[in-house]
Amino acid sequence: MPDPSRLNEEDVIEWLTSNADFFERHPELLEWLKLPHETGAHSLIEVQVTRLRRENHQLRAQLETLAGIAGENERLMQRLHQLTLEVMTTRSAGEFIERLIGRLASDFDARSVRLHLLEKHDALGEVAAVTTHDTGVPEWFEKLLEQGNIEFGRFTRAKLETLFPRQHEDIGSAALVPIAGVGLLAIGSESPERFHPGMGTLFLELLGTTIRHRLEQDRGDERKRA
Repeated sequence: MPDPSRLNEEDVIEWLTSNADFFERHPELLEWLKLPHETGAHSLIEVQVTRLRRENHQLRAQLETLAGIAGENERLMQRLHQLTLEVMTTRSAGEFIERLIGRLASDFDARSVRLHLLEKHDALGEVAAVTTHDTGVPEWFEKLLEQGNIEFGRFTRAKLETLFPRQHEDIGSAALVPIAGVGLLAIGSESPERFHPGMGTLFLELLGTTIRHRLEQDRGDERKRA
């Protein structure tokens, strides 16, 4: 039998965990237990009930959060469907991007929406919200494109100056959407809380795919005409 003088709390906890029915077999020992009266609990059962209520409250809060996210995702998917139907009927890539950016600014209550291209696209040369980086991009920009993951949150001043030229001081948070083979879509909000890491990405992933297909379609048409 272990020396009681050498036992610590961890040893007792480990032993009781392995012998969960100990107090059922020795209920008389409950009289010797000291429980905090300030919690309003006067028995182990009351302590367990209080703990279960607290855990239930936490689970409810998590469920409400998940339900809120699901509802927001459903609304975003409806917007994407409407947006796709609207912009896919545009006659040119330039008109497509202009209408797309206008809708995104409205739907996300965005201060600025910009499309950053890795190379020049003739049809987008007159679109004010398009920036072409044909001479190269910063290392962090290139790394984001390589990883292909959407990023939300607050960004450094240097990044915001690249993403939102002449408007960077107005941006509190942003969503950055890498578009394979095209570049990056940046959506900026004045609110620091508008875009945060816990947001769902499906809507923006599908949006990025829509942009890529539309621009590829436009280039394919140009090659046919040539």
